[in-house]
Formats: sequence, structure tokens, C-alpha cells
Amino acid sequence: MKSHHQVALSLLTLCISQQLYAQTDVTLSDSTTETAVTSATSDTPNVTLDTITVTARAKTGTALAQKISEMPAVTQVIGEADIREQATGNRTTGDILAQLIPSLGASSGSTSNYGTTMRGRPVQYLLNGVPLSGSRSLSRELNSIDPAQLERVEVLSGATSIYGAGAAGGLINLVTKSAAGAGFTGQTRLGVDSSREFESDSLGYHVGQSLGYGGERVYGRLDVDYASKGGKFDSHGDRISPDVNQTDQQDTESLSVNANLGMDIDDSQSVNLAVTYYNDEQDTDYGPDYGKNLGVLLLGATPSLKAIDGARIEKQPYTTKTSVNLNYNNDDVAGSNLSVTGYYRDEQGRFYPSGKDARKQAREVLLANGIDKDTAKKQAGGAIFIMQSEADIEVMGLRAAMQTDTELAGKQTLLSYGADFERENSEQTYKGQNLNTFIASNGLTAVSNGNTYNAGPVTTIDKIGVFINADTDITDKWHASAGVRYQKLKSKTDAFIPIYEQLLEEYFNGSSTDYQAGEVAKGKTDHDKTLFNIGSSYQLTPNDQIFANFSQGFTTADIQRALRDVRAGFVVNSDNVQPISINNYDLGWEGKRGDTSARVSTFYNTSDKTVRFTNDYTVEVVDTDERVYGVEGSLTQDISDNWQVGGSVAYTRGQYKKDGDWLELDAVRLTPLKGTAFAQYNFDEGSNIRLQALAIGGDDRAFKDQKNDPDSSAQPVKGYMTLDVLGQVNMPVGRVGYGVYNLLNKDYQTVYHQTTFGDTNRLPATGTTYGLSYTIDY
Repeated sequence: MKSHHQVALSLLTLCISQQLYAQTDVTLSDSTTETAVTSATSDTPNVTLDTITVTARAKTGTALAQKISEMPAVTQVIGEADIREQATGNRTTGDILAQLIPSLGASSGSTSNYGTTMRGRPVQYLLNGVPLSGSRSLSRELNSIDPAQLERVEVLSGATSIYGAGAAGGLINLVTKSAAGAGFTGQTRLGVDSSREFESDSLGYHVGQSLGYGGERVYGRLDVDYASKGGKFDSHGDRISPDVNQTDQQDTESLSVNANLGMDIDDSQSVNLAVTYYNDEQDTDYGPDYGKNLGVLLLGATPSLKAIDGARIEKQPYTTKTSVNLNYNNDDVAGSNLSVTGYYRDEQGRFYPSGKDARKQAREVLLANGIDKDTAKKQAGGAIFIMQSEADIEVMGLRAAMQTDTELAGKQTLLSYGADFERENSEQTYKGQNLNTFIASNGLTAVSNGNTYNAGPVTTIDKIGVFINADTDITDKWHASAGVRYQKLKSKTDAFIPIYEQLLEEYFNGSSTDYQAGEVAKGKTDHDKTLFNIGSSYQLTPNDQIFANFSQGFTTADIQRALRDVRAGFVVNSDNVQPISINNYDLGWEGKRGDTSARVSTFYNTSDKTVRFTNDYTVEVVDTDERVYGVEGSLTQDISDNWQVGGSVAYTRGQYKKDGDWLELDAVRLTPLKGTAFAQYNFDEGSNIRLQALAIGGDDRAFKDQKNDPDSSAQPVKGYMTLDVLGQVNMPVGRVGYGVYNLLNKDYQTVYHQTTFGDTNRLPATGTTYGLSYTIDY
């Protein structure tokens, strides 16, 4: 097959191609057999100063050869070995990435990754290059694939114009496994996990099977994993209440399927089909404690946060995701490389039944009808509804990119250029629950009452982009990259009746107060922007490199979610629904001194708007300046051939302007000071043991600023630290993995449970948990 360019490529290629192989060592058994790929390892940090060689069997739109270290932005590749080491037990992808990516927020401990930002901005998640994040997000992107099926995770920190709309805080691409090696291969996986007390309710198990084939022209792989998860118990041995806001993984069964089929048409052309399917369904008998006579919902009483046995939920929460990615690659089109990728994703989700409080809106209606304040408060007291949210998001897109190796101004240059299109359709509804049944069971029984409500309009969003990027080696030590992208965002929304309009009409039906629900007419928006990126890296010494980068991001708020709580008569147009532009600056150094590797980078980003939840959990897009800045660093030290230690730290601050003053952004947007550390011993026969820590610093600055912004929902954060022990033991046949998480049985709450939603979300984190796995390769 034709050799690939040896020019260092920009991150454009990483993002627009289906996947980027990033192994540090690739060998060919011979010119006609399957490529044997050595899995990358990437304990934080990932400082790679050697050329990364990629062969034609790379499962990507454009098989690449480059130096990741020359990319003028923070880039990290987490390899299969590191993922496998962290995944023993019931660890989620969010748990794993929070431990290994310095700038990513701490895991929520629930199904959701809501509030898990990077550098204070939302992350664009991808699965095999297919966007998992869209304008409408259910915040379940990290609940999309079993970690056992991941080959690697690619990370780009910071806003980027290279990818296009949506990547405000950075990119995280989850890459699934594909066939490697000649002939037939297989793997069998078994695992169990439990709480500290080995409560029968906490027991979970995992079974998985992989089959692969690598032929001369055709290759493929199939992974199937099934998991059953038990209940979660806190450090006191008490069962944790369900997360009624975003759902959790207690008493959940999941099925994850990864299928990949590729074929080399000839020496220049190849096609690859990647399909994933993920489904989890909860079946729990436990509900939240709403207090006597539903005091938590009706009177604002403080919840006990106990899990109450006897729940009967007619339609339990679930998540279903399907993604399909078809890629065609031709590396000999008029001397250029052509990559065309079409993709499709469908996501459906159901949440836990929860209360919807319309008492404030009902009082406003009564006051407007001349009712006195005390009477209005009394008459509006029953405007409580029990709802269950369901959503369906469908995305399809097409990307085409060309890469041409040419000469500009006497310098060898790689030009990357192309176009992409994506269409996203989203719909969300509320299913009404029988209020009398709910009250009679004190909140434990939820059955449908047959009513369906709009949870925002049916929305269609089109994203259209064209781009060109140039990468060049100015000298043998100085690399530069620059590009421009034109991005267009268009949306259409159907006419709809806002949720509170529907609830108020229902509440006042048959009463002396007449209320007619109004609607919001269909609308459309149309925005465009030209985005720029420029960056450079310079190798000061053979072991030291500095880099600087400027890049712009362009995205929209969650239009459907933002429109859910508007009132009748709101006009959907380009003036009322505006996008958010981000300017991102990076400056950093990385280097290696003997057995020590380190990286330090600073960042500063600004935007012309801020998105936030108010204190009553409606969404606002505030037209005001916002700034986020910080520093992140990582270090590893090989003490000996067997011992390795290391760690990372990420510090992020941010403010938004209100009435001329800069007020602190809260921890929903910014992860407080975060640090990780590890010490690992590698035995000569391939086994290892690792002690690792994750620490979060306390922060109450945004909470204190709340007095200057009564609409703020900021909460203080109490810091915490957890310790884990995990490792791998090679056996005569197969290997055993083990993990003890929250080793010291620390009593704490995750940042998500400390800061988001109301008192019912102040749930404790899990106490000590155990995991054990056994894997056989053949």
C-alpha cells in the first residue's frame, strides 16, 4: 500500500476522520498479512516525543503518520491497557476518564454526565467519530458503550474551530475495538462486584465475549457484553436513594454490542463499517423518601435521602443508543487522500418520575385575575404534577475530507480541506402520572394517567461547514498549523404549547378561574460564523517543547431545553435564540528528563454569552461576557524498571459579568481544584498493583456571590479525596483483574450531587466497593 505522508498533521484530521490510531509501536508480520498492533499505554501524562507510525489497517478515514507532541494543543491518548486496568468492577466510563484526564470534571456517580465539563465548557463526545453530543443532550454520552469494548480514548482540550459546532470545551472520542492479528481471535470476560458489606442487593456481574477475524483483505470483530448492576450503598452501609433528577445505574441490566467490518478493495481503497448498540433498563423496587404526606414535594421539607422499599414504577428508566458509521478511504486520488464518512445515531431515554411544581405560575395567574395574595397562595397550593420525561434524538451526517501533500513557500505542507453536514432531530415529552395513586403511596407508585405534554418543541437543527487547514514544518524543530472554517447553524421548531401553559390550563379546568393555554408559533433561526485557528510548537531541545494555540468555537445552547419553560407568545427567531462564540488561547510546555515526563499548560477562553440554570431550574442564555482560565499539569516518574509514580492537577476559575461586576461561575460549570496521584508496581511476569487517589478541593466563592445575583443557583462545594487499589495478575491461563474503590470508605458527595438540582439530589457517594474480573484471550 502507498506510504503515508510523514508531515505532522493538525487536529483537524483527528476530528474529521473516523478514528486516529495512536499506537507508539506498529509492526507488520509481512506485507500481506494482518497488521499486529501493540496497544498504547498512556498513564497521565501522555508525553510522546517519538513518531507515531500507523499502517493501512488503521480503522480511520485517513490513515496517518505523525507526532502527537507536535500538535499545538493539549492532546492525550488513553490506551486499552489503561482502560482495562481501571474498568474492573462496576466502574463507568465517566469514572475511568475522570481519573485519567486532568481537565475533565469528576464523575457524577449517576447515569448522567451533566456538569462534567472540560476547561469550564461543554465537551463534544464522539463514538468512533460519530457525535454523541448534539444541540439536544440527555447528558448520557458516557453511558453509551461498555468500557471493555474501548480500544482507546482520544482527548483534545479547549474550544476548537477545527471540528466545528459543539466542541466548546474540547473533544473526547471513544474508539471501539476492531480486529487485530491474523486469523481468528477471541476473548471471554467475566466479572463480579459488590459493596463493602457484600449485601445481596449490591451484587452485580458482567459477562462478555469477543470474536475477531483478520484476513488478507477482509477483517472484522464482534463484541457483546452484558452486565447486571445491584444497588449502591454509602459508607454507613445504607442503600442510596434513587437519583430522581437524572436517574442512576442501580438495579440496571445493560447490553452493549460493538461490530466492525472492514475490507481493502485494492491497494488504495478501503471501506469500514462500525455499528454499536447499547441498551440499559432499570428494574428497581426502591424509591425516594418524600417524607410524611409528601412533605418534601409539597412543603419543601428536608428529605431523609433514604431509599424506601416498595416502589412500583410502571415504566422504569432506560437508555437506548444505536450508532452506524460507514467510511470510504482512497489514498490515491490525484495524489491526495480522500475520506468520506456517513454516520447515523439514534438515542432514546426515559427518566425517573418526578414532581413538577407549577404553584408559582398558578399564583401569578390568580393575582392577575384580582385574587388577593393569601387566597392566591392557598388556591395555587395544589398545582403539583407528577411527570416522567421521555426523549428521542436522531442524528445523521456526512463528512468528506481531502489531504494533499504539497509545497508552499518552499516548505513541505499538508493541506486538509473538505465539508461536512449534520442534521439533528429531537423530541421530548412528559408522560403524566396519576397524582392520587402517587399521593396514596407517598410517592412510591407511579402509573400513567394517559396525559402527554410537550417538553419543548420538536426541533430540527442543521450544521453545515467547510474548512481548510495547513500544516507545515517551518524548520526541523518548528511546526505550525493554521486554518479557517465557515460554520452555519440553522434550526426549525414546530409550534408547541409550553409545559406550564399546559399544566395551568389543566389545573384551572372547571374552576372559577378561566385559563386558556397559549402556544408558541413555529420558528426558525439562521446563524453563521467564520472561525479561525492558528498554532505552533517548537522543540527547544531534544527533550523539551513549547506550544501555543488560538482557536475559536461556535455552538448553540440546548434550544429545545431552553424553550421548554418559556410562556405563550415567545417568538423563536435568530434574535431571541442566539449562538455562543468562544475564543480559546493555550500556552504550554512538555518535556522529558531521563525517567521523568511532565506537561504544563495554561488556558484562557472567553465567550459573549453564558448558559445557566436559575434557582428554579429553568435554562437561561444570558447575553453577557464570560471568561474562564486555569492551568493543568501532569507528571510521571519511573523510579525503577518496576516502580512508577505520577499525578496531575487542574485548576479552573471563571466569571461572568452582571451589572458591571464579575461574578464567579459555579461548580456546575467549573470543576473545582482537581488532583490525581498514583504509584504502580509492575511485576516481571506482567502483573501489576496500583494505588491511586482523586482529590477535589472545596470552593464557596460562587455561592457567596449569589447575594449579588438572586437568580443564581450556585451551591458551595466541600472537598474530598478517595483512594483506590487495583491491579492485574497474569495467570497460567488468562488474567485476573481486581479493584477496591473508595478504599478508606470515605463519606462524601460528588460535585454533581452537591451542586445540581435541589435537596433530593444531595445523595451520598458509594462507600467501599469491590470488583473482580477474569479474562481469557485466544
